[in-house]
Amino acid sequence: MPEVTSLERLDDAPHAEVFDDQTPRTVRLELTEDQRVPEHRHSESNVVLYLLEGAVELTLGDEVYDLEPGDVARFDGDHDISPYAREASTALLVFAPKTDDSS
Repeated sequence: MPEVTSLERLDDAPHAEVFDDQTPRTVRLELTEDQRVPEHRHSESNVVLYLLEGAVELTLGDEVYDLEPGDVARFDGDHDISPYAREASTALLVFAPKTDDSS
């Protein structure tokens, strides 16, 4: 049976775990206008960020990407990441464990 939830019901801020089972970890990120998440990494994951609403400047390493609703960013979590909300924003992030391609 699938597990179904509404993103609006997830009220932990700025990060709300979407499902109890965290494989892959799925988080709703809610940022207020001018809020920045400090630079950090998710080295063990490949990351997908889907911007639901708002406007986000996504800093990945030395590059900055302007995201609008509907944009999807996929990247290696070993890069430094720091999202900044130019306006109140909500995104869905999936942290997929990296696999060993050498087998």
